[in-house]
Amino acid sequence: MSLAGSSASGKLNVGAQSEIWTDAGRIYLVMTPSSPRVADVLFGANVASVGRIAELLSADSTTPAAQALAQMSPEATPVLGRLLHEHNLNGLFELLVPSTEDYSFTPGATHPLGSRFSELAEDLINQARQRLDIWREIAVRIPNTDVAFKLSPELPNKTQEKVITADEWRYLSLLDGKTSVAEVITRTGSSAFRVCSALYRLALEDLITEK
Repeated sequence: MSLAGSSASGKLNVGAQSEIWTDAGRIYLVMTPSSPRVADVLFGANVASVGRIAELLSADSTTPAAQALAQMSPEATPVLGRLLHEHNLNGLFELLVPSTEDYSFTPGATHPLGSRFSELAEDLINQARQRLDIWREIAVRIPNTDVAFKLSPELPNKTQEKVITADEWRYLSLLDGKTSVAEVITRTGSSAFRVCSALYRLALEDLITEK
């Protein structure tokens, strides 16, 4: 992806529906057909209503939405940053999959979100590439999201106890041998990468097995 090492500002159009918005070589927003609305991403920080966020994202707003929300609720600034980071990383991860889409660049274009939480393009792209490598490993064990897992009846290798993260607990609570990985993704609202990577770790440790 040619954005790495670039100092361009504007919008990179990928095909007819995907966009990467940049400011001086830093990425601040990635949108693909499967991306959630920007307002819904920002709403996750619990700083304003979806309606108010939509107003800040309108063309009539004089202050970039990310900057305005950070000013409204300074304590939520780290959360806003994390939400946008994960959102953009998921979008880049999706765009790194080889395709025949055409590219075009609109120099100087800006998005109402603003670049308050922009990140170096090269850093973000490298993280997405790392995810792609991990995804290839995951696909060996979870070839598609129709797979259903169930909890193993016993801890493996006579293990007496096992520490489970909060995310893993959420996913484990839904595994009954009938609920597919796709359903776990939908019901938890987590990204496919997050769910599949967690289930992959659990499967490697023999804590869960396929139906």
